[in-house]
Amino acid sequence: MGQFPTNDGIIGRTMPLTGLVGTPNALPAWVFQNQTGVLGTNLNGSVLYVGVSGAISVILPGTNLASVSTLSLLNKGTGYSAIANLPTICSNNSAQDLTVDITETGGVIDTVVIGNAAGSGYNVGDIITIVQAGGANGTATITAVNDGVPVSAQAIEFKGIPAGSILPVAVDYVTAIAAGGLVEADIIVGR
Repeated sequence: MGQFPTNDGIIGRTMPLTGLVGTPNALPAWVFQNQTGVLGTNLNGSVLYVGVSGAISVILPGTNLASVSTLSLLNKGTGYSAIANLPTICSNNSAQDLTVDITETGGVIDTVVIGNAAGSGYNVGDIITIVQAGGANGTATITAVNDGVPVSAQAIEFKGIPAGSILPVAVDYVTAIAAGGLVEADIIVGR
């Protein structure tokens, strides 16, 4: 993999360095903790040295699960009949998987609450559309979110990373590595 200089720039300030080992597991975002070597914990804003060209998906520090805690009905819509676990579409493309339960009268939504899935990636103020065949224009706004461990859908992918590069951002999680023969052993984690 070549010599990894540790006496200048950002890398000189991120010691100690540890090779990333292990394989992705079934956690929402597989991660590596450089102090313990245990998959499934946080990288705590580490920098990554990538020894082989390829692509890597990471979650940046400060990214939270942001599942929906509360929401408020904006537009009652028309044509609704089903009342449980209706899927939603969000104005925020990073948000996903929220389902809602509604009460309705004559196809018009009276109330909306979180269904069996609170989703992830939501922000306060996001607008959701309540999806149902035959239903139209029912919307709600997210009024509060819960914090928690992010999921893979919140990752940012860096493509075409040259061999011997330092990823230009600090990361909390690595969610995927791909292309060009890049494997876990080709990544060094520094803090």
